[in-house]
Amino acid sequence: MSANGPSGLIPAILAGLTLRGSSLLNGRPPRPAANTQRDPNDPGHETRDVNVRNTVMVMAGLALTVLAIVGTMVWMMTTFAASQRRALPALTPQQTTRLAPPPPNLQADPFADLDRERAATEGHLAGYGYRDEARTRARIPIGRAMDLTVGRSLEPAEPAAR
Repeated sequence: MSANGPSGLIPAILAGLTLRGSSLLNGRPPRPAANTQRDPNDPGHETRDVNVRNTVMVMAGLALTVLAIVGTMVWMMTTFAASQRRALPALTPQQTTRLAPPPPNLQADPFADLDRERAATEGHLAGYGYRDEARTRARIPIGRAMDLTVGRSLEPAEPAAR
């Protein structure tokens, strides 16, 4: 050993990596150079590394396992949900009645509603009637009211002198 550390360790590691890359230690034949011609009948990959039949069987087994697990989960969820529904008390009529939204509700036929409103307003303007329950104030048609006020002063009448 030298004073700077093990002098032979680094060259030994480099030599081992070189031998490992050259395939002399693992028993495989050396790789051909990249620019050499290949045999046209050679499949181009290691045929003994992957067994296709075993791979397909494993994948099919995994698919069947996943389907069985999903089916079991769906069955368990429906079973548990049904048992919980059976455990609940029956709904009361108040819980099952259909609720109407609060006003203002949507109009089914807004044009018919508008026509009814205009007819009611026209009836109030063109007809006679009382404005209050005590029958102290009356209303007259607007045309008649205009005839009565045309040519008269709109100033209030002055009280009579005493």
